[in-house]
Amino acid sequence: MRKRLIYGINSFVLLCSVFATSGGMSSVSANEAEHTVKNVILVIPDGLGLTTTNLARWYQGGKPLFLDKYVSGLVRTYPTESLTTDSAAAATAYATGYKTVSESLAVLPSVVAMPGIATPKPGEVNKPIPTILEAARLNGMSTGLVFTCELVDATPAAFVSHALKRDEAESIAEQMVYSGVDVVLGGGSDYLIPGKEGSNRKDGEDLTKVLETNGYTYVTTKKEMLNTKANRLWGLFAPEGLDADIEHDPQVQPNLAEMTKKAIDTLSSNKEGFFLMVEASNIDWFGHDNDPIGMISETLAYDRALKVAIDFAKKDGHTAVVSVADHNTGGLYLSNYDDTMEKMNAVLSKAKLTSHAVKDKINEDKSNLKEVLAQDYGLTDLTGEDIEQIKKSIDEDNFSKVVGPMLGEKVGISFATEEHTAEEVLLVAYHPNNFKPTDYAKSGVIENTDVNKYLQSIMNLDLEPLGQTLFASSDAFTAKGATVTVDKSDALNPVVTVTKGTNLLKLPVDKNIAVLDGKTIQLNALTLSINGKIWLSQEAVDLIN
Repeated sequence: MRKRLIYGINSFVLLCSVFATSGGMSSVSANEAEHTVKNVILVIPDGLGLTTTNLARWYQGGKPLFLDKYVSGLVRTYPTESLTTDSAAAATAYATGYKTVSESLAVLPSVVAMPGIATPKPGEVNKPIPTILEAARLNGMSTGLVFTCELVDATPAAFVSHALKRDEAESIAEQMVYSGVDVVLGGGSDYLIPGKEGSNRKDGEDLTKVLETNGYTYVTTKKEMLNTKANRLWGLFAPEGLDADIEHDPQVQPNLAEMTKKAIDTLSSNKEGFFLMVEASNIDWFGHDNDPIGMISETLAYDRALKVAIDFAKKDGHTAVVSVADHNTGGLYLSNYDDTMEKMNAVLSKAKLTSHAVKDKINEDKSNLKEVLAQDYGLTDLTGEDIEQIKKSIDEDNFSKVVGPMLGEKVGISFATEEHTAEEVLLVAYHPNNFKPTDYAKSGVIENTDVNKYLQSIMNLDLEPLGQTLFASSDAFTAKGATVTVDKSDALNPVVTVTKGTNLLKLPVDKNIAVLDGKTIQLNALTLSINGKIWLSQEAVDLIN
């Protein structure tokens, strides 16, 4: 049992006793113990479907993808209320071992309409649930997140924040900064810095200053990332999401493989091990846009990052890698009855940029539209009707969803939808003892929640007891005879205030700090307000006698 739990004294004792007696960290069977590893890397190719991997193979001349050697099954993706999931519910399943409703992040579901899913107990609807990253951190392991979207997007957010709705960006960003995660690399700097034009931060708090105060190094360029030796590192390389791999500036933005390697190099210095989640975020974005070039670009970038992870795991000998999409996006399919691979690639290879970058090169008066589409996207021989449709799509902000299918039509690529689809996704896994999630679940087709349970098993963790110690109701204060109120005088920075006798305890929402009678105390869990209900750690409750 690893006992390096960085926690308050009372809660440390409680956690250790709970883990020892409730089927937790000390209860792993002898057979499972043989499969325990030191490090775990979870790679999520957001929106990657089976046909997209097929297209990527043909695009590179029919050669296998790196992932092909490690495919080990299929994963079902549905949430609690429907057949088709969003990224928030899917990432919640991977992060916590619980299914939830779409749009929610690491909280119990408010609706259960699918079979085989337990309904939350009374009073626990929307209760926050601990994540594998939170458990790893409390167990002394280093933790990291790597992604190509903005930091508040659903997948990275689900591993370190808790919210009823995934669009609560300001709250999510603040939770992430105060979460204690060691390495964060990706996009979304506008969610940290207030005041600047276009900023998504409205509460006036510069979260980059908070990072620096808490001992992080904050970088914004690839060179800075590569040169720093810091063991606590945040790197955000764009105001929103990063550019597509096919068109990013390698002097400014690192690619997914480079960020993955940097995160591994940084986290692997911890003798207690590490947990790292890597997301190839933008396969999903281009799937929504029906842009085959963007989907190919980001799928190949994912495959290269996966290689970095598995190469490290093989060399290290104590690392497991699991890779699985959250869902498919776009419903891409191939119907090339008349085209060979060579004919298809003769068209696709002419596209040098994604539809996003192509649109940015078109003049405001659209005078160079035909030239740009031919030179940078491979769209030639356009009819007058095609040109008018494309011009209209620019005015209606629907450009990608018009030119992507136009390009696809030339080579037998079609899209069923602009949304997610419900089919199973590929499971890819490497374990030094060849113990896969399918072996753990004893099935070739597993649930997305099984992935989390497998991770708990090989990391020798048990998330269930943490739910009581990390997320107690504020009613626990009332039971002690204390009075609980929420100070909303600063509406964007609410503070939970607890009074009992002469004691005054203040707990800022979305932060891991407490102020007891004027003295600031750092906690190892966040104070949360979810749908009007306050949740906080047992450590915070113990501060009031």
